[in-house]
Amino acid sequence: MEQGSAAPEEESPTGNDAERILASGVFDVEWYQYQAGRTFADAAEAVRHYVDEGRKAGRSPHPLFFPSRFDPRRWNRSETDPLVTYLEGASGAWERSTSPLFAPAPAIGSRRPDRAPLESLLQDGDPQTLPPAPGGGWLRAGVTLPDVREALRAQVTEPADDAAASWRDTPAADTVPGLTSVVVTDCTSTSDVLAALGALDPVARATESRPEQPVEVVLLVPGGRRPSVGLALARLARWDVRVVPVRARAGTIAAVTAAVHASRGEHTLVLSARNGFKEGTLADWLAAFAESGAAAVHPLVLNSRHLVRDAGIAYPPQGKDPVPFLGGMHPDSIDWPAPWFTVPGAPVPLLARTESVRAVLGDGKADLWADVSLSQRLAVQEGRPVVVVPGLVGTQSSGAVVFDGSAQPEEDLLAFQKTWPQVPSGSAELYRSFGLAPVFLGVSALSAPERQRSWTRALWLPAEGAAPGRAQVAEAPPSLRWAIKTAAPSADRARQWGDFHFANSLADALRSLGQRAVVDYRSNDARFSSYADDVVLTLRGLFAVTLPTNVTSVAWVISHPDEVTARELGTYDLRYAASDSWARDVSSRWDLPVRPLLQCTDPNRFYIDDEPVPEVVGKALFVGNSRGEARPVVMHTAASGTPLAVYGEQWEEFLPPESVAGTYVPNEILRRYYRSAAWALNDHWGDMRDLGFVSNRVFDVLASGGRLLTDEVEGLDEITGTVLPERGLARFSSAEELGAVLAGRSEAWYDETSLRALSDYVRKEHSFGARAQVLLEDVLAHRATASVGA
Repeated sequence: MEQGSAAPEEESPTGNDAERILASGVFDVEWYQYQAGRTFADAAEAVRHYVDEGRKAGRSPHPLFFPSRFDPRRWNRSETDPLVTYLEGASGAWERSTSPLFAPAPAIGSRRPDRAPLESLLQDGDPQTLPPAPGGGWLRAGVTLPDVREALRAQVTEPADDAAASWRDTPAADTVPGLTSVVVTDCTSTSDVLAALGALDPVARATESRPEQPVEVVLLVPGGRRPSVGLALARLARWDVRVVPVRARAGTIAAVTAAVHASRGEHTLVLSARNGFKEGTLADWLAAFAESGAAAVHPLVLNSRHLVRDAGIAYPPQGKDPVPFLGGMHPDSIDWPAPWFTVPGAPVPLLARTESVRAVLGDGKADLWADVSLSQRLAVQEGRPVVVVPGLVGTQSSGAVVFDGSAQPEEDLLAFQKTWPQVPSGSAELYRSFGLAPVFLGVSALSAPERQRSWTRALWLPAEGAAPGRAQVAEAPPSLRWAIKTAAPSADRARQWGDFHFANSLADALRSLGQRAVVDYRSNDARFSSYADDVVLTLRGLFAVTLPTNVTSVAWVISHPDEVTARELGTYDLRYAASDSWARDVSSRWDLPVRPLLQCTDPNRFYIDDEPVPEVVGKALFVGNSRGEARPVVMHTAASGTPLAVYGEQWEEFLPPESVAGTYVPNEILRRYYRSAAWALNDHWGDMRDLGFVSNRVFDVLASGGRLLTDEVEGLDEITGTVLPERGLARFSSAEELGAVLAGRSEAWYDETSLRALSDYVRKEHSFGARAQVLLEDVLAHRATASVGA
């Protein structure tokens, strides 16, 4: 089809999308044809097929663009095709990873400003080698686009291995000492395959202190679901990767059996594609297995909300349903025994000797709880325990895990009960060792096989006189259980939120005072296990939270005061605000006592550190995301001609490339950046500035010995006490005032003596330790008064 020849009625959004994709060069016809299983008359027909059908079917338009990777949540539901969104450069789009084969950061530095990084990369033809993206380190070195196309051709044309049907006819593979076989279930999509390989890479990779851990990988792919692109890329891994199909009606355990029968590893690690590794390397797993003398090793597994998914399984005193041990609890609220503890059984991930796994597996068709049954069989086979190692922390993302459910739950439950008419012992001792007296709720699974949400679950209550639940009064001050609620999301990107670091520093300060403190992300607002909390402390930022009953409730308004209402504050026992003026005003207007409690800094993290950061020396520094808008302090600084270094996301559409120094500075070393820069820029949300809420960045910069330049906010000079520099703190109220300050030298405002005096004062008077002391004293006083009438 010639461009420009289309009839007016064809000028639809779909047609425009196809034209935009075709013109970009980010469409590989050969690549797409292999996935579609057909040929097309020309590129235009292939592109239109992709727009109309292929994208929603999970197909990729180019080896360097995977819709599900670019937009994991909405790739098959968004009205606009993800590739079009990328090409148009929507906010932050060009910074996102689009394929494990492509790292966008190097391309951004050399791209044309009017073209997406992929367009710039491909405009001169295929690149010879592909720099893997973050999470793509599992690829072998030197992969090229022709390699990728050939891998997909081989994947779709070669017959599938039917090892699951023929394993009994072949001898078991010979063992290779030191090799670990990793068997991955739930490989239902390309995203699953890539997630599994990406999770395995960092835990097996060599470091300065240990060599590469040799592994082989076996991917179990459910019958009828062939994630061709993912399996093609798996052919390019730096490990040996095999695929075993899960035959219809045969059960996943039969496929695991076939996989392990042909595996050469001395040890086997069985896990789901939904599992990840948060702490601990594969070498750590193997060391724990050897040192514990266990039949199987299992990690502490967290769910997507960073709560305990399970720490193995346990059984009710009179029940036969396995229950995730400590499920729903906050991991920081538990005194974990070191280095491991024994449990009756465990789900995946499981590490065991390959020979033992072969000895206990077979052709079982039941999927539900089959992993728990495997662990228990291993314990019986070897006469050794199943252990959980809390220093090994795994994750389980949302999504179905084959062993957690079943299309035929009644049959699977009957099979489990037949295998385990008497459940393994050890649950009672496990509860005693953790100081627990759990209460079990729900119904037995076999009595209601179709109602899985109603099956047995537990409240992990403390035994009388035990410490893990509600805190005990052993000596003054009593050790209370604090739950700090924050608006930060329960994801890795939470580290880019100031609230995340604020909450964790406050928790550390409370722990230093003998308190038990956990940090709840926004998704844990109404955490089920809040029945064990003594105090709920809300760091009120963007969102309000719900409050559990029977706790001392504390609100500390640290930002966005315009969102706070009298009704909300009225639900709390104690109220604080990071502004003197706002606290006075609402106390009077709402007839609610609100105590001023300013934001603060962590003196263990922010102090004078003279190790220079050359990238920011002599420049104005700003650390923060654009929030999708041209923040005035940054834009006016750039317009003034002052050398500028900005670290944060979504700045490319507002600033020239030379001003965007990076997307993130680890909080652990941020002090060096503040100290090295000629100016450390700061701004406030409008309502915070107008209502006297001094941001915590002001305290962090001053604690670091940085040269602060901030917008005017009420109460700014008062935070420095008697060590205020002669000219005060550098500030501005307009673009003209900012330009005038930048035109001079920071030394005119701050000499080295004043910087060190400010650092000492702020780190002492405005520390998290000082704030925690105030909070603790007030909470204890309130609880003493409240208990009088109890």
